Amino acid sequence: MRMRKGMLAGAASLGLVLIGTQPLSAQLVPPTTNKGATVKTIASLELSSQIPELSGRYLRARMRTIEPGGNGALHSHRELPVILYILSGTLTVCTPDGNCSDLREGQAAAEGKDVTHWTVNKGSMPVRYLQLEVGKEP
Repeated sequence: MRMRKGMLAGAASLGLVLIGTQPLSAQLVPPTTNKGATVKTIASLELSSQIPELSGRYLRARMRTIEPGGNGALHSHRELPVILYILSGTLTVCTPDGNCSDLREGQAAAEGKDVTHWTVNKGSMPVRYLQLEVGKEP
């Protein structure tokens, strides 16, 4: 009887450990759609008249907001280099290899062709950031 109680306690503990790790692994699954995220183009400039080699490209300034609990989907910057500047809140940026880092108010980041990631707002207030980018759309 004593051995059976020990086995039951061990099995229950193992179950709690396995249940306890579930949310962690679920957080590392990249989202495939945006949630609670909005984007507004503030200005756009067609670049071929400025720099002929950049024909078909636009320089854009966009305001992005991600609500608490929201996210930006997994994406690549292969065709869309950007510089972003955090205006308010904290933006968590995660890569497919499981590394996550935070960008806080007043911080900036440059994201080029080798960057693939997704973004999350784990905070209690919206994250607002300015994004400057060179892309194919106005």
